[in-house]
Order: sequence, then C-alpha cells, then structure tokens
Amino acid sequence: MIKNEAEKILTSSAKSCGIDDIFSVVFSNMPNCDFQCNSCFSIAKKLNTNPFELAERIVKNVQSNDLFEFSVARPAFINIKLSQSGLKKLGEEILTRSYEKKKEHIFIDYGGPNLGKAMHIGHMRSLNIGEALKRLYKKLGYKVTSDIFFGDWGMPLGLIMAMLEKEKTLAKYMSGELDLNIDVMNQAYPKASKLKDEDNDFKKRAEQLTLNFQNKKQPYYDFWKKLREVSVKEAKNVCKLLDADFDLWNGESDASDYIDTVISIFKQKNLARESEGALVVDVAIEGEQIPLPKKSPDEVQRYDNPMPPLIIQKSNGGELYATSDIATIYYRNKLYKPDVIHYLTDARQSQRFTQIFRACKKSGISPAKQQLWHTGFGTMNGKDGKPFKTRNGGNVGLLDLIDMVQAKVEEKLKQNGTLYDYELKRIIANSAIKFADLSNVVEKDYVFDIDKFTSFEGKTGPYIQYTACRIKSILNKVANFNENFAFYTPEQKAVVISMAKLQAGYETAFNEKSLSSVCNALYDLAKNFSTFYNAEHIISEQDINKKDIKLTLLKLTLREIESACEVLAIKVPEKM
Repeated sequence: MIKNEAEKILTSSAKSCGIDDIFSVVFSNMPNCDFQCNSCFSIAKKLNTNPFELAERIVKNVQSNDLFEFSVARPAFINIKLSQSGLKKLGEEILTRSYEKKKEHIFIDYGGPNLGKAMHIGHMRSLNIGEALKRLYKKLGYKVTSDIFFGDWGMPLGLIMAMLEKEKTLAKYMSGELDLNIDVMNQAYPKASKLKDEDNDFKKRAEQLTLNFQNKKQPYYDFWKKLREVSVKEAKNVCKLLDADFDLWNGESDASDYIDTVISIFKQKNLARESEGALVVDVAIEGEQIPLPKKSPDEVQRYDNPMPPLIIQKSNGGELYATSDIATIYYRNKLYKPDVIHYLTDARQSQRFTQIFRACKKSGISPAKQQLWHTGFGTMNGKDGKPFKTRNGGNVGLLDLIDMVQAKVEEKLKQNGTLYDYELKRIIANSAIKFADLSNVVEKDYVFDIDKFTSFEGKTGPYIQYTACRIKSILNKVANFNENFAFYTPEQKAVVISMAKLQAGYETAFNEKSLSSVCNALYDLAKNFSTFYNAEHIISEQDINKKDIKLTLLKLTLREIESACEVLAIKVPEKM
C-alpha cells in the first residue's frame, strides 16, 4: 500500500546520506500527520549520532514527490502527511486491494463441545473467535479446513446411558419404543453427573457402559450412535444461530482407531516409560525441571515451574483426552497434510497443549516443518467481574444467553418503533454478542454487559450495522454516479485513513490471533464516517463533482464495513 511508498522514499533518502538502513512507517494518531516514522531513535543509537539531527538530514534529502509532505517533530519523529494526490491514490488502493492465494493450508479446530450436554457460554467464545479466525485466514488467501471436533467418545454419553438404565428406560430407547430427543439427554445428564459424585457404584457402571461403546460392544455401540446423532443435530442448530459452520463435524471417536498406532510409535522410539502403572512421555525441556533445594534429605524433590510428563495411557489401559488429541493430529496429517494446525480452547488448557505439541514433535507425529498453534481465550464474566453464572451458580446455557440478548434487542427495536421480524432480531443480537466478544484481546477476561452491548450507539455491533444501513439508505436514493477519489475535506480524509487502518488490522489480527484490531479499526471507521455524515450534505449537494466524491466515499465505506463484518461473521441487514 501507499505506506510502503513512504518507507521507500525515506530509505532512499537515507542511502543518499550514506545510511544503509530500513526506515519503517506506521499509522499516526497525531492530529497533524497521517503516518510517522520512529526509526531515527534506534538507527541514531547504532550510528552514535543525535536522533533529531538524523531525522532532519533524512527529511532534507527527501526527493520531490506528489504523495507526501515530510516534517520533523521532537524528539526525533518524522511526520508524514498525505497530499491530495496521495489521498486519492490511497482511496483507489483500498478499492482494489486483494490478497494472493497462499500455498499454506491451515487446519483450524474450534467449538469442541462435549456431546450429551447443553452447550454453554464457553462454547460461545470458541465459536465466535474460531469462526472469525477461519474467515480471516480465508480472506488473507490461505486454504482453510475447519473442524468442530466434538467430545463424543468419553464418559458424558456413558453417564446418560447409566441414568436411563437406572430409570429403567434404556432398553426402550435402544429398541425405539421410546423416542430419543435432546430433551431426554438434557434431563438425564445433569442428574447422572451429580449422582456419580455421590454413588460410586453408579459411577463404575457409567465407566463400564462407556467402555462398552468404546469397545463397540452391542447394543451399546449402536445406541451411542443414536445419542451422537441427536446431539450433533442440536449442536448444528446452535451453531447456525451464531452463523458458525464447519467443513468437518468430527469428534474424538474419529481418532479412536489411531490410538493404538500412536502409542506404539512412542514405544518404538523409546519415548514412553511406565510410571505407577501408567504410560507417560517426558516433555520437559532443559531449564524447566530445575530442582529446588531440599530442607531435609527425606523431603520429596520439588521443582521450579515443572512441566509434568504427559500421560498417554491409564494404568487400566483406558484412553485419555491427550492421547485422543495426539491421535487426531496423526490422522489429520495422514488425511489432510496441513501446514498449520490451530487449536482454540479455554486458556486453562494451555499447558496440556504445550505437552501434546512437544510429544508430537518428539515422536515425529507432527512433521518438523508443521506449525502447531494453540490460542487460549479468557472467560466471559458478569458485571461483578466473576464468571457469568446462573442465579444458582451453574453455567449459563448458550441458548439461554442467546435468548437473553435477543429479548433485549427486541425491547430496543420496539422502543425505536422499528418494524422487525425474527431474522432481523437474530442478526442484531448476533452482532451484539460477536462484537462484544471479538473486540477484546482474545486471552483476556471481559465483562458481558447486555445493556451496553445491545446499544445502537457507541462501540457495539448494532452501531456498526446501523452505520452500514444508513449508507445503504442513501445509496438506494441515488441512481448513478461517477466514481471520483479526489477526496478533499478533513472529514473525508479521516474516513479514508480509517479504511486503510482497517485493512492493516487484518494482518495484525493474523499475527496476534485476535480480532480486536479489526473491531477497533471498524469502530473508528464507523465513528469517522458519522462525523463526515453530520458535517457534509450529500444528497442535497449541488456541485456534481463534489457529490460524486461524497458518494464514492459512501460506496467505499460500505464495502469496507461489509467486508470486515463478513470476517467477524456479522450480517449487515438492509434496514434497521
């Protein structure tokens, strides 16, 4: 983009001064310039010279150009201001910006609900962030494969079977005499989960039933298929409500057949050892297992920041989540050969993924050139700063949260006298949920304030949608106009710069694996557009040339807002 032109001019000027260094340019928040260069500080230190004097030398030697005006500000900033020609070129660049297709294939794993249980707000964060990252990767030209990867092979479904058996209805559900639906499962699981903590015999029976379907013993394996089918159907409905979709709807069960293979790989390479009957892999690296001094010879040896070994098989031969994850990486490489596998989960799983990734690299299950990423997200909290809970202290169901936000949106639409249907209510509620979630740095906790996030004003999803709808309304009143990028007023310039910052925000989001940079830039664009809209007449503009310029700016702004919303999985309605 045009920013690179400024970098080339400064670097060329430096060379004419005998300085062979790269001068980088960034967007500026200062009122009197659009970009700035801060490189003189570090380069002057390296050259043992005065940074301010260096900046003056560089600017004095800048060759004549029609894109920028350069100046120096203390202590040693080079300020860069766009000329009219530069502003026009920037607008044209924004319109034509595209991303080349890349060779790299990114496999992204997000969502990850356990089947048999209602999805909760933790799954909302995973769906929102994962869906946006998937769309971002596609926008930037990467080949992407997405997988929700269900927890479908563990004890939750065994607990449901055990509870139905205890209630003497399991055989009837197995035979089809009773109709199995999600309500049956949602009622059975909480009761079973509570009972297993109180009744050890019940817990053992649930473990046995889990082992039965894992060993594909009939009729339990066929009934597991029924439970999975009903759960997956419900999960797809919930994902659709949040405009999240996946290429694959796989789960732990798909990795099960590969577990024996990966365990044998660790054994063959002498990477596994027995510990108290279990099979473990040491994944600590040098410097992590630092022994702390003992106070007495009999004291148990403790370590500073120890990285514990990874357990890959229980003492009873049972499967573990970690082993399933390793087997999943094995079969994904076998079937898809991705360059990157990106996992998105709660931040509390960070250590587990560090262990898994190291084990996969040590064993060669993940090739040396393959990148393994884990992004851990923070919790969504209530106004009290504590994790969002129901009144009785339980996890808030995801459907319950969506209903709460939709009800608040409906209330606001009625207050505004807006005609609406369910779909309009849904997509406005989605924008409130997603923008609130994604505008925060991904690993940080944040407070979910329904009143604040559903507002049609301020830094919210509905405000972004409303801005786009306002632009659509104006453009719908215009027949045709000639595109003209000769932007000239300060308000118009601010909008164009905001669009450039938004486009730069995609690269930042990729590097940080967080959409906050996109959300912040999108809000700034909407805010600067509103300032322009309130300052200048558009439809009533009598000067045809000026009117074309303003309408061009509207068209460009709408294009960039809709493009960013597409990345965030936020739909823009026709009217609000």
